[in-house]
Formats: sequence, C-alpha cells, structure tokens
Amino acid sequence: MRRLRNESPAQRGLRPGVLIPLAAIGCCLLLAGCPIRRSGQAARPDAAAPGTTWLQLRSGVFERVAGPDALIPASWKPWTVQSRVADMSFLGDSAYCAVNGSGLATIDIDSSGTPSFAYHYDALIFAHRTITTLVSRGSEIAVHLYYNALLNTVGPEELAIRGISLVTYIPAQDNYAFIISPFQRRNPEWEAVGFAALSADEFSFEWKYTDAFETRFAYTRYRASVREEVEDSRSSFVLSLGVPAIAGPEVPAGLASFFAACQAEIPKSLTGAGLAGATVHFAVRSRETPSRKLYRSESDGDSLVLVPVFEDGRGWIALLPDGRILRAAADGKARSRTLPRLPERYRYTDLMLKDKTLIVPWEETSFTQVGCAGLLLTPLEP
Repeated sequence: MRRLRNESPAQRGLRPGVLIPLAAIGCCLLLAGCPIRRSGQAARPDAAAPGTTWLQLRSGVFERVAGPDALIPASWKPWTVQSRVADMSFLGDSAYCAVNGSGLATIDIDSSGTPSFAYHYDALIFAHRTITTLVSRGSEIAVHLYYNALLNTVGPEELAIRGISLVTYIPAQDNYAFIISPFQRRNPEWEAVGFAALSADEFSFEWKYTDAFETRFAYTRYRASVREEVEDSRSSFVLSLGVPAIAGPEVPAGLASFFAACQAEIPKSLTGAGLAGATVHFAVRSRETPSRKLYRSESDGDSLVLVPVFEDGRGWIALLPDGRILRAAADGKARSRTLPRLPERYRYTDLMLKDKTLIVPWEETSFTQVGCAGLLLTPLEP
C-alpha cells in the first residue's frame, strides 16, 4: 500500500446509457446498490474504423484484443465490485479512468493512435468498493467510493480500511490522500452512498447507516479547502444532483438544441426495447468542468435513459442507447456515426474525447452482474 496522509482534521453514480422504471428513479439516484438495466442495442455493422483499438480489462490491466470475437470470458460479479471503467475525467492534458476495485489509470495516446496506460492502484483502498465519480481539483483528482453491503463478495468486517468515502490522487507524489469530513470521522460506520460535486471544492453527501434493525439517512455539504461541513436536507441533496431541466433559462441555448436533437434520435434507438417514450437525462462532461453535470428532464415517461455527452469547446458528442455517436458543432447540424456492433448483452456505457480519439468504455451485463469490461478507442473522424 502507498503511504497515505489525511487531508482532513478530524452521484452515487448513475450508470450511463441505461433504462430504469421511473417509479424507481428516486432510489437509483439516491440509494446505493440499485441496479440500472441497460437498454437494448440494435444490430449494427461489424466493421470498425481504421485505427480502432479494442482493450479488455484483465486483472486490472488493459490488454489489447483483436475485437469482440476475441474477448476472453470473465467471471460474473456484481457491478458494484466488478473490474470495469466506472468514470473518466481530465486533469490538465492527462486523461484518467476509474477502474472499479483498483484505482485510477492514466491513458496516453500517441500520434499514431496507439494507447499506453499508467496504473495508480491501491487494493487496500479500492478493493470491494464501488467508484462512482471522479472530480478534477486543480492539481489533484478526487474519487468518490462506497461499500455496498447488498451487492458485494465480502462482509464489512473484511475491509482493510473502514470509514472512507472520498480520496484524492496526487500525481506529483503518485499517492492517495483521505478526505474525511467531520460527519464521517464521527460516524465511520456510515457510508456515503450518494455524492454530488457542486464544485471542485464543495461536495454534497447522502449518508446511509444500516444494521439488522434499521436503516437511516443523513445529508451534509462539505467544503474541503476550509474543512467546513453543514447539515443538509434530502430535498437539497436531490437538487445538487443536477439541473432539473434540459431546456429553458438554466440550460445554454446551444446545449438545449443538442439535447433536442438527441431526443429526436433516441426513439430510433429504443424501438426494439419498446420504450420509445422514455424520459431522457443527459450527463455532460468536458475537459474544463470538475465532474459530470446532470441535466434532468421532467419525469413524464414510463422509464429513464441516461445519455453521456462530451463537450469539447467546438460542440458536443453524445452516446445514444443503440451505440450511435451523435455530433454537433456549436452552430451546426447534428450528424451521427455508428460504433462497431457488440455481442449480445454487451453495451457501450460512456464516452470521452482525447485529442482526436474517442474513448468509449463497454461492459457485458446481466441485470446486477457484469462480466467482461474494457475500452474501445476509435478516431473521432472514421
């Protein structure tokens, strides 16, 4: 284990590209361990663009494979503890991905499109915990994680370290530090099952305590730089999860137009699943923002689909539920391309753009279980 230093004195993550019943949205937004079922993906051409690279996670390492037909079967595990790409972020020019159960990996891509990885892993911190969110914090990158007692392969007494929900990676030291709020220091048996980054320095937590007799929740807001924490409410926490609109005064006009273009295409993606009336939420990230920002539409459908969006300063790129990529310049018309077809039960889950290469995680899923997982790297312009 690396040497660790304490930084304190004393969303939950949504899985993108997925569908859930709207009756369960509150639980999936706020409670740990709620599985989210992914939408079906329509058949697509097998051909990948020249320069495309397939990578499979094996023992925490990204190994190159020839394509989906060459994937090596993996043991099924709960999505909460399986090795998979849980989130991605930039810290300056460096691209990071969170490898669930292991820690962070830095992705470098040379001029020929060939990737290389540097691994910043710590099993004592990350094993048997679920990573939900990366937050870029200037010269550091924070990681929210929690222990899910329901979907796990070990009991809480087997964890090497207890009472942690937020750590920060310090590249200059190649080391992790704990960020422990006063609430968690007083209550190490509580888990921060819900999390939202209000900025690079202010965080909103939903805390959960469970024993054989009861389940309790609490809510706080914490400013890490001044080590100040205040009590919060559930309603305030829900508002911190994102903008409760996909159009209107709270949404930039260009972004709202892009959301509308995505909505026009999504019924084509969902026809096979019989869920063309799904409510759509968008999770938007960019190089400049600390973490993903969620734009939540009104709950007027029977189910929900979460669409990852990357903003690159020139426009937006979205991953639709059927694996199509929709692009639009800030002042241009949207156009789409199709990612290579994945085998049955496999799904693309997220996307990020580094230079001219799309980084697209994928997973093999079966309800609460995940098998194989990895990355697709493909040129933005095929």
